[in-house]
Amino acid sequence: MSKSIKPKIAISSLPKSGWWPNGITAYEDNDMMSNGAYPNQMLLKEEHLSLIKTLNKYSLSIMEIPFKQELEAYEKYDFVFMRDHFLCNTNKDIVMCNMKLSERMNEGEFVISNLENIGYNISFLDEECIAEGGEFFYLPKENILLAGQCRNNLKGAEQMAEKLKVSKLYIIPSGGYHLDTSISPIFNNNYDCIGIICATEVFNHEQFLNFSNICNQNNWDIIKVEHHNQLESIQFRTSMNSLSLPGLMIGSAALKDKKIIDFTSVNNIVLDTTPATQFNLSGGSVHCLTNELF
Repeated sequence: MSKSIKPKIAISSLPKSGWWPNGITAYEDNDMMSNGAYPNQMLLKEEHLSLIKTLNKYSLSIMEIPFKQELEAYEKYDFVFMRDHFLCNTNKDIVMCNMKLSERMNEGEFVISNLENIGYNISFLDEECIAEGGEFFYLPKENILLAGQCRNNLKGAEQMAEKLKVSKLYIIPSGGYHLDTSISPIFNNNYDCIGIICATEVFNHEQFLNFSNICNQNNWDIIKVEHHNQLESIQFRTSMNSLSLPGLMIGSAALKDKKIIDFTSVNNIVLDTTPATQFNLSGGSVHCLTNELF
């Protein structure tokens, strides 16, 4: 773990009366949600505890933000996906996101006071900007922002980059509902981005060419993985949705592709897992459940 940049990890607590207790309502643009599924609440609690134990295993500081009763009353159950609410840079600047879906509007309001209380500077996007946290990867060492364009609009990505004061913004369109269901960066022990895993089936030719050019400009290796079967694609992209930190990737299931295993082994990257099967039912995994506070 890089000594100069070691983030605190923000997560949500669980709702007291159950998570999606009346069944999951899938959103139209999310192919990874299981409409009508009823999460196993006991298993959900075990998986949430496992996530915390795994973060503790690597001596990562955790900030657990309460799942307040107002969120339960309005059935804002996807508040647990802490990734979507904000982005943070290494100057302790936090920019709140504007959600595209009406079902998820205003969730982020419930993290603001917690973040202000520990010294973060909060700013907001203009109303016409749409930007969701799962559509971004912030590379702290390079001060680069990668942005998807499924649920973001261009104004949202550009203003997010401006407020975070990044050195460079790269737009990476794909067919994934969030960018973190299409790619996953890999960091070495010094927090340099050295490669990016890519689920090529969610990119068309033009989109992949754009992505390849960005990687080539920055000397990032591309670890290409392709699945033509939809179920296999969803399973892999769920596992790929990892919390990626210096020399470490924590996902919900083992990444078994030989190219990934070889690349991470050569570069001394630890691959670890913590199950998230119940969270997967609502389309989220480990990257979605966590957010870095620098």
